[in-house]
Amino acid sequence: MKYLLTIASVFFGTILFSQNNQPIQLPSHPRVLVTKEDLPVLRQKLQHPDFKFLYQTYLQQKQFQTDGISANGEADEKIRQKIEALAFSYLLAPEKEQAAGKEAIELIQKYLGSIHSAKGYHQNAHAYQAVITAALVYDWCYILLDAPTKSNLINLMKQVSCLAEYCIFKNTPKQYLSGHYGEYAPTVFLAMGLAIYDEEKEVFDFAYQEQIAPFAKSRNPWYEAGTHHQGSQYIHVRYGNEILQAFLMDKIGIHPYSSNIAAVTYRDLYANIPQEKDMDGMPEGDCHNNITMGKEYLEFMPIAATLSKDGFLQSFAKLNLNKLEALCTRAFIYYNPFLPAKSFDKLPLSRFFPSPSGIMIARTNWDLDKKGQPSNAMVVLMNMKEYNAKNHTHLDIGHFGIYYKGHLALDAGIYQGKDPNNEWGKTNYVNYYARTIAHNSILILDPNEPTPYEGSNIKAQSRDGGQFSYKNRAWDSTQEMLNAGKSAQVLAMDIAKGNEPDYSYLKGNMTAAYNIPKNVAIYPAKADTVCRSFVFLNLKQNTIPGALIVLDKVVASQASFKKTWLLHSQNEPSIQGNTISFENTNAGRNGRLLNTVLLPTLENQQIEKLGGSGKEYWVDGKNWGTVTQEDAGQWRVELSPKNASRSDQFLNVIQVMDALPVQTALPVEKCFSSNGQYVAIAIADRIVAQALNLANNQSGEIAFAIGDTKKSYQVLITDLSPGKWLVQSVNGKQIFTVNKDAGTIYFNSKGGKFLLQKK
Repeated sequence: MKYLLTIASVFFGTILFSQNNQPIQLPSHPRVLVTKEDLPVLRQKLQHPDFKFLYQTYLQQKQFQTDGISANGEADEKIRQKIEALAFSYLLAPEKEQAAGKEAIELIQKYLGSIHSAKGYHQNAHAYQAVITAALVYDWCYILLDAPTKSNLINLMKQVSCLAEYCIFKNTPKQYLSGHYGEYAPTVFLAMGLAIYDEEKEVFDFAYQEQIAPFAKSRNPWYEAGTHHQGSQYIHVRYGNEILQAFLMDKIGIHPYSSNIAAVTYRDLYANIPQEKDMDGMPEGDCHNNITMGKEYLEFMPIAATLSKDGFLQSFAKLNLNKLEALCTRAFIYYNPFLPAKSFDKLPLSRFFPSPSGIMIARTNWDLDKKGQPSNAMVVLMNMKEYNAKNHTHLDIGHFGIYYKGHLALDAGIYQGKDPNNEWGKTNYVNYYARTIAHNSILILDPNEPTPYEGSNIKAQSRDGGQFSYKNRAWDSTQEMLNAGKSAQVLAMDIAKGNEPDYSYLKGNMTAAYNIPKNVAIYPAKADTVCRSFVFLNLKQNTIPGALIVLDKVVASQASFKKTWLLHSQNEPSIQGNTISFENTNAGRNGRLLNTVLLPTLENQQIEKLGGSGKEYWVDGKNWGTVTQEDAGQWRVELSPKNASRSDQFLNVIQVMDALPVQTALPVEKCFSSNGQYVAIAIADRIVAQALNLANNQSGEIAFAIGDTKKSYQVLITDLSPGKWLVQSVNGKQIFTVNKDAGTIYFNSKGGKFLLQKK
């Protein structure tokens, strides 16, 4: 107890005040996840057909036979679920279910008293869950507790919480942006503190101060971006706890977090793919080999829908509701079946997640309820994130991922697997998986450059020519990360109008990420310019649903530094002239990717494929780790210019189709503007013209000729300075106003000559 009082005295005085400087008055019991005002509606919820499966699961959990004692000294989820179901029964019907309440109180004391170990990630999580359940029993069955039982339960909750990774009674060091402290521990302290507040105020007081100050300040900038800093999988465990903490506080009328907190769920929604066997939707950062970390990590979906009353999030929550069987009693509280849902068809297929992120995800359709080959959804992730939040994020700025009937353009490598060298911070992770070379990005290799720290204070042994981050370990706060500066800068972003946008455009400058920061070494810059633009075209056809145009401008500080454009695949690629193709037909997948290399020109192209047995993760003359899972990538293509030069361009047009039956790829046409400053592409019924110098928008005259004069095209011109522009084409003259954030013009015209002039 003395440790807690010492910590508490550091953070606050004798009276705790809310954000509006009023003393905090907690409601009476119950107040953990639910208040007495919620009970009438909660009883109605159980009769709703949406809960048919979970209600049966709840009854089964309630009937589980146990004496409450763990057989091996570790947390046992079946015992916990039984106890929580009993307490929930009493909460809903205290007179009828008094015996259930008393049994819950008896069992939770036996259960907590039998837990002696929490070693390992999942054991740690389950120990924390045991304490949350104990807090629910304490709160929901409060009237049934006598003084000795309260004292015993409080001591047991403290004891078990301190078996896990963080213990507030021992002042365990904490981080407020990344790291495990962003997961269960603050949820446990908050739930326990709320439950025992009448007997001991210090736990809640400590948890409250952390929520309104360091946590809120670090989390809110990311909520405004509508995404999470730890990538596509850790959104489940990190953000899941964050929004649960917000939900706990919302129940007592405290709101330290951005009203946009629920929008982070859209990051998961957009990245979903119609194939559960594939890795983590559209992977970004550390990922296991399944679409989520497990069914117990999906609480955020119904919580987000309930807090926001967002109809699309309600549909997403309903779609995944039955996966919450491990936490079904809480699902009855989180999910509101009476909220109106909206059809995904009314939601735009593309979304941009702004700074401090910088990611865009585009789709050709939703198909969230379809799994496998019946769906022809193409999903593309484009990464221009402005800040690297460390911990479970990678050196992957500029990366793109493509899914179509299987992962095609891959985020390669293994986070965790059977090989112990593949774990976080180990050999594969530091030398390959978290590095730029494992992603579809750009390398600039200075053969003498220092190697980065990635994941921890373990320095990498391999040189890949990739990116660096500004700190060896995780940031303590978002402000510390912001103070260190951006790794990239989004230069332009534009998504066409409508729910099925014709194009999704993103451009950024990622030069800073390639130059060695002072936390690694004092060393000369290797890059003067590294810019990349993505133009995703939704072609709205079944055979070839979409195409991705990737344009790069790369200027190295020395001509001898090799520049490499990367493309990762699961199976061996085929290289024919300036085309690269590969398929993913493993275990029922049926996707094919075809890439046309337009720059460097054919005579200056050097295309090499690396991979296969013993070379899956080949970097700097060595293979780092072994393949232990599907969709971790076994091959990559490296495209480089043959001739040494400080400045080079890459231009690639990627299209996808079914592997079987064999489809004919769309022809791709290219031309340059008369002044050589623009390049134009024609594919299907689209024309896209972009400035070769991506770093600056253009004000001068642009003239080019492309396409069939008898065919109608949708034409996108990018990289234009803001203001009015006159466009002349076969269709006549038109005047457009260019927005400074987008720098684009979009119009319909037949092919032929195009002339653009700034007014």
